[in-house]
Amino acid sequence: METMTITYLSVLLGLLLLAVPAYLVFSFDRLESGKSALAVIRMAVQLSVMGGLLYLIYRIDSVWLGLLWLLLLVVAAAFMLVSRARLRSRVLFLPACVGMFCSVLAVSAYVILAVFRPAEPLSVRWLVPVTGVLMAHILTTNIPAVRAYFEYLRQDSQAYFTLLGNGASRYRALMPYFARALKSLTAPAVVSLSAMGLFVLPMLLSGLLLGGFKPVEAVFVFVTLVFASITASVLSLLLTLALADRRAFTPEGRLADVFSAG
Repeated sequence: METMTITYLSVLLGLLLLAVPAYLVFSFDRLESGKSALAVIRMAVQLSVMGGLLYLIYRIDSVWLGLLWLLLLVVAAAFMLVSRARLRSRVLFLPACVGMFCSVLAVSAYVILAVFRPAEPLSVRWLVPVTGVLMAHILTTNIPAVRAYFEYLRQDSQAYFTLLGNGASRYRALMPYFARALKSLTAPAVVSLSAMGLFVLPMLLSGLLLGGFKPVEAVFVFVTLVFASITASVLSLLLTLALADRRAFTPEGRLADVFSAG
């Protein structure tokens, strides 16, 4: 496999790609250019820290260090989910952590050990990229789905109390709301699959090909990760809502105050 050499000159030449858009933004809106510069600096710092951590993880190549990395990702993702869904941390943070960690770990183990079956299955060279792809998809899909679940309950609770009054268990009464939340998760994913082959597939396949995969292998890995991402998102949503049940409802079965002030 052919490798490349990255020098300080290479980094400088890469940064010069920002020169044209930065000049145009500065010319038309100096205030906006300042915000853009801060965003670029923030991104550079984040990527530098992440790059250093990944270098350490890959250097040591310990499965336990990889799991610790996954746990840190899960905690950060849970904070983002609670914040962007505008829900209370005491209700959703811990269930979101457990739901995401268990679903990503289970699906990743299945994909790596049963589907890909590499020569070194416990290497972080497989664990980190696969779990990273799954976590990114879970975060983008579960935020609107979790928010939708509690919004439906708050706005239209008549069906819930009707089912309870007819002797149904709380889990059975919550099924229509979970179905609507699940639809809000899967519908965008299914719709995006049609455009993914045209816009996303070439970019990801290029990365896989540069990583040393053959074209057929690259397509297989891509399709597998797409299906695995959808499965992990559904499992994560199911576990998160199931674990949040006691915190989200009063002992009388009514929805508690789950929405944050923001």
